[in-house]
Amino acid sequence: MLNLLFIADVIGSPGREVVRALLPELRRRHDVGLVVCNGENSAGGFGLTRESARDLFAAGVDVLTGGNHLWDRKESLDYLAGEARLVRPANLPPGTPGQGWAVVEAADGTRVGIVNLLGRVFMKEADCPFRAADAALATLESRSRVVLVDIHAETTAEKVALGWHLDGRASAVIGTHTHVQTADDRVLPGGTAFVCDAGMTGGFDSVIGMDRVKALSRFLTLMPARLTPAEGDLRLNAILVGVDPATGRASFIRRLQVPYRAGSTRGAARLLAGDEPAAAVRRAARIEVERLRGLGVVPTLALVSVGDDPASAIYLRRKSEACAEAGIEVRRVGLPAGIDTAAVIERVRTLGGDTTVHGILVQLPLAPPADPQAVLEAVPPDKDVDGFHPENAGRLSLGLPGFVPATALGILELLRYYQVPIAGTHAVVLGRSSIVGRPLSQLLSRRGIDATVTLGHSASGPALRELARQADLLVAAVGRAEMVDADWVKPGATVVDVGIHRVPAAEPRGATRLTGDVHAASVAAVAGALTPVPGGVGPMTVAMVVAGTVLAAQRARERVKV
Repeated sequence: MLNLLFIADVIGSPGREVVRALLPELRRRHDVGLVVCNGENSAGGFGLTRESARDLFAAGVDVLTGGNHLWDRKESLDYLAGEARLVRPANLPPGTPGQGWAVVEAADGTRVGIVNLLGRVFMKEADCPFRAADAALATLESRSRVVLVDIHAETTAEKVALGWHLDGRASAVIGTHTHVQTADDRVLPGGTAFVCDAGMTGGFDSVIGMDRVKALSRFLTLMPARLTPAEGDLRLNAILVGVDPATGRASFIRRLQVPYRAGSTRGAARLLAGDEPAAAVRRAARIEVERLRGLGVVPTLALVSVGDDPASAIYLRRKSEACAEAGIEVRRVGLPAGIDTAAVIERVRTLGGDTTVHGILVQLPLAPPADPQAVLEAVPPDKDVDGFHPENAGRLSLGLPGFVPATALGILELLRYYQVPIAGTHAVVLGRSSIVGRPLSQLLSRRGIDATVTLGHSASGPALRELARQADLLVAAVGRAEMVDADWVKPGATVVDVGIHRVPAAEPRGATRLTGDVHAASVAAVAGALTPVPGGVGPMTVAMVVAGTVLAAQRARERVKV
């Protein structure tokens, strides 16, 4: 896999500072083989100069593309015409200085074609970008299977149309110019990664990168004012594309938006929120539930609880709502506190023998004197959607199919959703519970996931902190509020916070707040990525219960067919 990184329009010296500070870590973290950057506004917000180009190349940019502002600095014409690492729009009139496409080598030796195009709608006159693209791709066909196209255009329709026009012929078509990152990133059916606009790199406390006060003055007074790049709320916008070098087809496209604090050596951690990936899991589950219902199978989950623990009531409600949203039938079995273990086991075994019930989840903790381990062992392994039965634990340790604890599986799916590199990394899991720590460490070390995993715990002593600092991927599941602070974290590491605690708030008096095992404020300044609390791992746990119930229903139907 070849990972291409496209950095959105860099606005003046603030944008160049962001690229200098963040690009080295981005290249390492995402194993980037080639960096392309639109630099047409990198010199004072208008145009590109020898100095601004040199700055970006020194930061790690491999190729610069342009647009309608590329020649705004007249003193740079000679440089722009002769710079081999610069690609200007290919559909400008004959005789325009520079090159409209180029072939460069990525870090692994793959030859990559870079094409720059200018839109015609609401832009300066240019030749047809569609026909210019056809001509460029015909020339590049024998030179490179991997081709990235920067379409610098004003209108959405023109950029989207070009994406479809080049689907299956270009590896990526990335829109630029409007400076607002769009959320339409996708891999088209032919294997072309597309996004309408990559956004911008610079100050977001602005009017598309320029000082907002001066820009507002121009709109309000219609008088000329010299616009300068904004310096507040600096961010790097980029697009990451994974391409198969053998075929040129894209396998994924992902938007990046990385905050940066001026004067620091790195930006704040990217938040890996769980809501979006959890919603994706639930959507997929709903589609499969509809299919199963069409076959006469109604996926059904039994939720068993003992006592009236307030936290358990919240979790049960969330699981019930998520299942109902996916079309799963839920049966609530609430037993009173004080019930003995044998009575609970009897109810669980009754559910286990009911062929209309596909999944059984025992909500922990159980009010005493009920023995939770004995109750969990009474759940049939093929209905154990929470993965707590000893048989499922054993199958996980052997790498065999079975049910996996929802939180551990949810963490893995969260990391996959955000394309966090796992293979070959050093993962440190803090906590050895059977719910999170142990199953997650086994998952991460599985063949095909391939992390090198170290499991730390309370008996690790003072060495635990040093162990954590070695981690590329750090998972905190220790059950102690804000124990993991910045001193525990390797710069650039991905940090997953499993804990959730209610602690006193600073103000007003008597108020409380939710926090995790991680001191988020300090860790965010060091880590490359961090799951928030609340809203990180929690939604994924619930989503995996939904997915597990659907899986149990699928397996039950297969057994009936046999």
